[in-house]
Amino acid sequence: MKAKGLLFFLVTVILWSCDEKRLAPDEIKPVVGKWMLNAVKQGGDAKQWELIDPKDATVFEIRYDGVVLDANGLPACCAPKYLVYQGKKFTVEPKKKLAPNPSCALVLCLACDTWYLELENGQLITDLCNTGVRSRYTKL
Repeated sequence: MKAKGLLFFLVTVILWSCDEKRLAPDEIKPVVGKWMLNAVKQGGDAKQWELIDPKDATVFEIRYDGVVLDANGLPACCAPKYLVYQGKKFTVEPKKKLAPNPSCALVLCLACDTWYLELENGQLITDLCNTGVRSRYTKL
């Protein structure tokens, strides 16, 4: 009986250690906050960032639990289920109730549930859905 318990424990530990790399809320702290779009870079051979006029810039917020909010503090439409930062995947799980965003009823979302994030010189670089189109944001 003791051997079965030990075997079960070992199998559980092995399966758990094979799980993909996950981020804890503390590990996404560098990307938590409000961000304003300042440039985009199209996919392919694009080498230059195209600057965005501040009056046309979008603003969003990444909350402590990974939830993405729009400029009004409401849940963003088509928000990701996962954030990948520093090669690790973070599952977005709201820690407090979210208010409904009525504008999302008018939006048709594509099947993209992962945002790829990196920090470069204090700016957030996003590649939504890993398409190669990158957006650069400045922290507010």
